[in-house]
Amino acid sequence: MTTAVSAPPAAVRTPDHRAGLHTRALAVVAGGVLFALGNALHPWEHSDAALTYPTWVIAHLTFAAGALLIAAGTGALAHRLARSRVALVGLGLLWLGMVLMPVGSYAEAYVAPAVDHEVFAGIEESAAILTAVYALPVLVGPLLIAFGALRHRLLPVWVSLALQGTVLGALVAPALPKEGYGIIPGTVVFGLGIAAAGWLSRRPASPAGGAEVR
Repeated sequence: MTTAVSAPPAAVRTPDHRAGLHTRALAVVAGGVLFALGNALHPWEHSDAALTYPTWVIAHLTFAAGALLIAAGTGALAHRLARSRVALVGLGLLWLGMVLMPVGSYAEAYVAPAVDHEVFAGIEESAAILTAVYALPVLVGPLLIAFGALRHRLLPVWVSLALQGTVLGALVAPALPKEGYGIIPGTVVFGLGIAAAGWLSRRPASPAGGAEVR
């Protein structure tokens, strides 16, 4: 008499509903474009007159949405920058800044017009530490990304330089008649730079270290 041996049950695969590399990369592209567009719609300065500007609210909501899309797609950028620990640290900082930025954007869009510019400036000053929590990562993160990307040739030089737009804009703003003359072009350049990085991140960097442009 023989005993039938039942075959082991086939492994059941759990469906993976996470977005793929290509989808996450396109989220960064869309986020970068929205970030650039929102900042381009922003008035050249923060003032009582700016609070009544027709694009005041839509500008803040647009670049806030762009920031969230950039954060949502950072996994694709991580694949692209995987060979550089410094770049990955910078990407983590940038993710933090992008996630927290909509909090300040919402406050500027809806709270500032409900008071006046001076009152809101006082609120911002009292919450300077909270502002720095998301502002500093947005400035430091791209610097680290560019350092690692240039060292390992993970992104084209022009993309790494474009990522410094916000930093450069913030540096030159005090010397200009209006802060927006430096900040706005800088953030627009950064948005387009991160969009380009997202487009290139549809596929990982080549093993040889070259960053192909397609």
